[in-house]
Amino acid sequence: MANTRKLDREIQAAQNRLNGIRNQEQSSLKGGDQAKFAGLQAVGIAKAVRGKTAPMAERAAGRIWDRAEEEAAADLRVLQAERQQLLTDQAAARREKKKGGWF
Repeated sequence: MANTRKLDREIQAAQNRLNGIRNQEQSSLKGGDQAKFAGLQAVGIAKAVRGKTAPMAERAAGRIWDRAEEEAAADLRVLQAERQQLLTDQAAARREKKKGGWF
């Protein structure tokens, strides 16, 4: 059986990050996105205090979440494909070994 523990841990971490992003947990965002999001929140709060709306800030925040979700999902797909390829390669090696036989 293939030793996929490290890859499995990375996949689990990527799944946790994706779930956090889907739940809109700010800690799941990358550092730069966290800073942008905090700035957008400040703009929204400042506008709200003045009794105005901040549709541009809201749309920009939505784009941050959407982009972060796409990136996390892509990372997860890459890791899962890498794991599957490892298992496929190892199975092919086992078949070749059995095919050789001793007679």
